[in-house]
Amino acid sequence: MSWPASTLPPIFPPALRVWLQRLHLTARRALEGGAGGQFASLFRGAGITFEELREYQPGDDIRAIEWKASARLGIPFVKRFIEERELSVVLAIDQSGSMSFGSDGQSKWQTAVACAALLALLAAYNRDRVGLAMFDTVVRRFHPPRRGLRPAMRHIATLLHQQPHREPTDLNQASSFLWRVLRRRSLVILISDFLDTDYTAGLARLGRKHELIAVRVSDPAEVQLPPHGLFLLEDCETGERFFLDATQAEVRSRWNQVTTELAREFDAGTRTAQVDAWQVSTQDDPLTTLRQWLQTRQRGFPRR
Repeated sequence: MSWPASTLPPIFPPALRVWLQRLHLTARRALEGGAGGQFASLFRGAGITFEELREYQPGDDIRAIEWKASARLGIPFVKRFIEERELSVVLAIDQSGSMSFGSDGQSKWQTAVACAALLALLAAYNRDRVGLAMFDTVVRRFHPPRRGLRPAMRHIATLLHQQPHREPTDLNQASSFLWRVLRRRSLVILISDFLDTDYTAGLARLGRKHELIAVRVSDPAEVQLPPHGLFLLEDCETGERFFLDATQAEVRSRWNQVTTELAREFDAGTRTAQVDAWQVSTQDDPLTTLRQWLQTRQRGFPRR
């Protein structure tokens, strides 16, 4: 299958073109293969919509009777609904400074972009509309959902031409913005490292209006320090530099305590907000972890 070259900006280098071609084929094969139903279940539509009133027929569900119309017309009428298959998928990507961190050649930002690109193509090939939001302390970019491969590729191109900013993240600002601008019920996929505090209320509010999936991107070095060494660290959001001695037990203990607290806050926050949570590492293959997460989700355990 040939790649639609017209959707590729000419400035893309050959190596990036190859990566995009592989991503394109991966998305198509994922939807067309044996696991296609799992991926399609992620984009399952916004529910049902009213289509018409028609005269009651024997066997109709009495719960569908429209009593006001029936009383006015003197004969029973029922409401007829159709499934609203079309879905808007909005990918909201954290562009704050901490997303630039990576310990083994792959940053959290690169992982987030790979996940977003895969999800954008999966949604586009599933004939859903795809939108994009990028944020740190505020939402810097917002592209409303559009249907088709070309808009999805434009979103991917936008992500590939961006880098994290030296700014902290504000998940409540992002949640509030999406709550305001998205009037139609949508699937919002929020991709971040969630290095923020007190974001549960914002997630809960957004999740009541839309279907929300929180994707937490992490790096192994954030979870556990290397066993030895003196490291020069830089705060990705402030630029401040400092040394960290990983040989000191107290330092390692404090590091583990902080990272454990952050993970617990994410778990507790998403549970309280009643939103699905998917966790991915910079060392993971996004398609593999997405498939595993969907399998867990279909079994009725949508966490992690």
